[in-house]
Amino acid sequence: MTSRFGQCSGISFIDSTKISVCHNRRIGSHQVMAEFSARGKTRVDWFYGFKLHLVINDQGELLKVQNHGGQCG
Repeated sequence: MTSRFGQCSGISFIDSTKISVCHNRRIGSHQVMAEFSARGKTRVDWFYGFKLHLVINDQGELLKVQNHGGQCG
């Protein structure tokens, strides 16, 4: 994946999105992504999953990708 990264041009944009892995009622029985997932909150609601943060340059090329467990508010 690192071969897909672009060069920093001085202007960067960052965005994050939640990736829910199951409904809140099924947290106790969920096992597939248990080592990556956590309970978290967005401005709108609670979720169980993780947040994906992307940094891109002004040409739309990826600069950095980072995963945070759901606790990251």
